[in-house]
Amino acid sequence: MTQQDTFSAPSSSFARADAFSPALVRLVERVQPGIAQVRRGDRGAGTGIVWRADGYIITNYHVVAGNGIAIQVLLNDGRTFDAKIVESNPRIDLALLKIAANDLKAIPAGDSAKLRVGELVFAIGHPWGQRGVVTAGIFSKMSEVKLRGSDETLQYIQSDVLIAPGNSGGPLLNADGEVVGINAMIFGGDLAVSIPANTVSKWLANLPRRQPVPGIEAYPVDLPAGLRQSADQPVGLLIASVKPDKEDVLVGDVLLSADGKTLDDVATLLDVLARKNSTDEVQLRLVRGGEIQTISVHCGVLEGEVLENEAT
Repeated sequence: MTQQDTFSAPSSSFARADAFSPALVRLVERVQPGIAQVRRGDRGAGTGIVWRADGYIITNYHVVAGNGIAIQVLLNDGRTFDAKIVESNPRIDLALLKIAANDLKAIPAGDSAKLRVGELVFAIGHPWGQRGVVTAGIFSKMSEVKLRGSDETLQYIQSDVLIAPGNSGGPLLNADGEVVGINAMIFGGDLAVSIPANTVSKWLANLPRRQPVPGIEAYPVDLPAGLRQSADQPVGLLIASVKPDKEDVLVGDVLLSADGKTLDDVATLLDVLARKNSTDEVQLRLVRGGEIQTISVHCGVLEGEVLENEAT
């Protein structure tokens, strides 16, 4: 073996590494604006992924679980927003949040079914509160677990990326910078577990489509057990966003009725408004700050440009 033969392999490896490293740096820089920190009161923080540019954030359910806990989303650019849980599914450990922003940079979702054993994957999150930590690993296999109380099974990704508390809800990325999984936990043997991106997309696609409301963005929600009896109804309309010039109705209000008609869907509110002029008043019974109130507002407060309101 000649001296040239002895050193040719390391030289080739260094050349490939030299090309890969800048590419990885560019990948991380590209996706960082789409990765947020999700804070749950004083009970710690996890990670969230900008799923849509108009303020929808995906994270793990266990990151935001708990009644009456304030949730905040801290973006990569330093902005902080109060967040509302739009939808959640504890069984598959997913939650969809909404913040009042429409200029976000979403990370594209990849096809998790195309993952191949040995493929490089990357995790970005905030372990132990350290923001934007990047780790790399190898996709090991796709496994299944049976959901509690059901015959259904849930697929999950196993890889050896290093994750820790604070990574939960963050992205597992492929080499193209696409989200192929949502990091959730660690099983024995130092294998990280991630929820496949295809599972997330399927869950979102099957959510009930919410109809638009003029001037506001609202959708039906189940009332907490403590409010159902006093409100005398199981469902209300949660206000997720309000046009800037609308001050009578606040984000976080839950509308119970309009002019005495129970609001268990958006169509009922639209029907009430359709029968009035913008200068007319409508009596709104609502939950604000945990208390039931009745207010009178001009219909014009609820009118304006129709807002897109689909979390898919």
